[in-house]
Amino acid sequence: MDQDRTPQDLAYAAADTIRELNHATKSVSAFHGEHGFRGAAPANLSSTVQGLITLTDRMPQSLQQLRRGLQQLEEEQQIRMADGTEPGEGVSTALRALLNAEEAIRAANHALRTAGAPMAAMGGYLDETLDEDDDAVV
Repeated sequence: MDQDRTPQDLAYAAADTIRELNHATKSVSAFHGEHGFRGAAPANLSSTVQGLITLTDRMPQSLQQLRRGLQQLEEEQQIRMADGTEPGEGVSTALRALLNAEEAIRAANHALRTAGAPMAAMGGYLDETLDEDDDAVV
């Protein structure tokens, strides 16, 4: 783990990785195995969902730690608002929103686990045939 990167650097790197995943999964062919083997697609789709489950397993901790940091800064009176108002209302709004985000991530995790359970038992067919038109595996 790279201990030199800041939390904000890591958050942006995670966002960039998800963007890469979005681009990589535009086509179902992204899940085909070596040499375009379609039989690997169900297992590869399942593995991708399992990775997203791991992601959503870990995100609540980050959100809790963000809330804790914000609370501590407020308690230490280390926050000022750009418009000169007292930070209490803004901090309360942010803390509620971070808690809501944590609950939403937990709901997404539950949905991914629900999807992932049957997907873990899915596999493709091993008896692929060549397409007569272009000799490509179908």
